[in-house]
Amino acid sequence: MKKVTAFLTLIFLTNFVFGQVEGTKEISKSDAEAVGNIKTKGIKYGISFGFNRAFDKLYDARISPIDTTLLLQKTSNVSFLLSTSVSFPILKGVFGGKYYRKLDLAGNPIGDPYFVPTGLSVISSLNLVTFNSALGGAGLFNQKLDGGLGLGYIFGENVQIAITYEMISFRQPRDFLKNYDGKVIKVNNQNLSSLAIDNNDYFIDKYIPSASFKVVYILN
Repeated sequence: MKKVTAFLTLIFLTNFVFGQVEGTKEISKSDAEAVGNIKTKGIKYGISFGFNRAFDKLYDARISPIDTTLLLQKTSNVSFLLSTSVSFPILKGVFGGKYYRKLDLAGNPIGDPYFVPTGLSVISSLNLVTFNSALGGAGLFNQKLDGGLGLGYIFGENVQIAITYEMISFRQPRDFLKNYDGKVIKVNNQNLSSLAIDNNDYFIDKYIPSASFKVVYILN
């Protein structure tokens, strides 16, 4: 929940900071040089949406309501991610780029022109929310700090696609439960009737290597 709140705060602050400009306009290189003082965009901050595939198997553990035996089964290792990102271009200008100027509310150009290189970037991502269909199919919102590094490719001014290698935390059944698959678990001579995800006796947070594909919206 804290990560979601931080994300919403980030969006609010971004809209507030950039609220005095109407948009941007692409201009030619000659027009940019005529104005002068051309800036080159370097570090970029963004938010991203995408999908992740874990390299290891994920499991769902539950107690059967019929005979109280443990049901242990594999679940999807594909997750949906909402992330923040920081990226910076490599091979600046090798793949070309475009020139822009910001517009005020009346549509008039303001400020210095700037150059946005097109091409590869090194990108670092921090996941705000990980949604996975594991653990009963109800979904899992990851509250651990996770993310990764990768490469992105910039299209235009504000859009980037990225592929990253990440270590993501998943709430998973402890290994000893595999020995009880299809069996009854006894606790104080009573059959265990339910398994709670937050019970550390039966579940653990595991960091699992994975690969992600993301679409990034650049904020600055």
